Amino acid sequence: MTDEKRLYPRLSLTLEDGYFGHFTTADQQTLVASIVNLSVGGINIVVAKADQDKIKEGDTLTLIDIAGNTQLSFLSDVIGQIRWIKDLGVPKFVSVGCRFEDLPEPSREQISRFVDTERRTRGQYN
Repeated sequence: MTDEKRLYPRLSLTLEDGYFGHFTTADQQTLVASIVNLSVGGINIVVAKADQDKIKEGDTLTLIDIAGNTQLSFLSDVIGQIRWIKDLGVPKFVSVGCRFEDLPEPSREQISRFVDTERRTRGQYN
């Protein structure tokens, strides 16, 4: 049993999985980041410290698209709010957690199905 308090199951990914999100910041700067987990509620990305000055907690990011899996092509122009930024303990990257804002129900359902299928495939169910 886990003490995790998440509202939605999440799919854990590795950098080697090759999922990358293309984002724009509120002031239209671009940002490319590796996706390390995904759920209906939001996304966790790894951002280069060189790009950290483009973002801060409370900012919004727009997910333009995801490269690395055509099954996620429906997920575009999604607004997320940066909830936290954490040091990863590695020299060049930080972890950033974003909560999706006003995600349309069809997109929520598609993410849920994708996460469920991928978790089963990867053995991420207890």
